[in-house]
Amino acid sequence: MPHFIAVDHVPCTGCKACEVVCSLYHFGECNPGRSAIHVIRKERDGLVLCLPLVCQQCEPAPCIEACPTEALSRDGVILAIDEAKCSACGDCAQACPAGCIFMDSAGMVAICCDLCGGQPQCVLTCHAQCLTEVDRDEASQKQDVEYLASLLEQESLWGCVPGKVMR
Repeated sequence: MPHFIAVDHVPCTGCKACEVVCSLYHFGECNPGRSAIHVIRKERDGLVLCLPLVCQQCEPAPCIEACPTEALSRDGVILAIDEAKCSACGDCAQACPAGCIFMDSAGMVAICCDLCGGQPQCVLTCHAQCLTEVDRDEASQKQDVEYLASLLEQESLWGCVPGKVMR
């Protein structure tokens, strides 16, 4: 059964340790611009909203369908990017309904969550426990993507998503 990282934004403190550990694990550097997870942080009226965005491993995946070079595919059940084929056009990032695919700020390729080979480092690092690796049934898949997209819409956060054109 497909796995993905479920997000509960309520306990998120916005510490961004997930971003740092992702870039460190995958690229050997502490560079949130090279992370497959991004925390959107917005302050309004003295309140802070933090929303981690990470690939929801959609099936079917709009990002795969949008890729003109066929750089995105499934490696088993996990979304995979063939960096040699990626043209950095950003079509996959634009197609993601929840803004969960990002463009690598250094390598000029798309980045999405690969679940760190089965041990997602962001989940292990999250002290607020707002990230959880879970199995998904088909019925809940759409709900998870729609949940993130609806939060982005409700809180007017689309303009905060790295590489995403505002709606």
